[in-house]
Amino acid sequence: MRVRCKKLFGSEKGSSLIEFALILPIFVALSLAVIEGGNMFRSWLTLNKSAQMAARFAATGQGDEEGTRLSLIVAEARKLETSLPGSSPIMQVDVCSRAGFDVSAPCMSGQAGGPCEMVEVNVSYTYSPATPLLGSLMPGMLTLSGSDRKINEPWRLCP
Repeated sequence: MRVRCKKLFGSEKGSSLIEFALILPIFVALSLAVIEGGNMFRSWLTLNKSAQMAARFAATGQGDEEGTRLSLIVAEARKLETSLPGSSPIMQVDVCSRAGFDVSAPCMSGQAGGPCEMVEVNVSYTYSPATPLLGSLMPGMLTLSGSDRKINEPWRLCP
């Protein structure tokens, strides 16, 4: 085979360069895909952690007597907002409650529930790809979300 190549092309000089030129775009694309996937996964984990922190805070009933409970829960969810990628990340936070322990019951949005009721925190974020090359291959914006629910502690007598 080598003898035939030498007869056809004269020498094998530059074959390594051609092989490298063929492999480099694939290697760069895979590297960028791993970076983008890791960045997206980190954002998703941040949203889930934000929802967990807010639901854990909501279950304590802090701010109930002052009437600031809902705003305190939203503030707790937004504590990790600055760690999301982008210049001005905007996280959407929705707090709702369900009577009792039934997860199939309708969730009353904008309420954190009373003692022994279920509180649910849903957090969403519009993710835009960080790498321009892969950003053109992906949809422009992806909505990532995280949620958690807890049973409120009995800070007063349960109904």
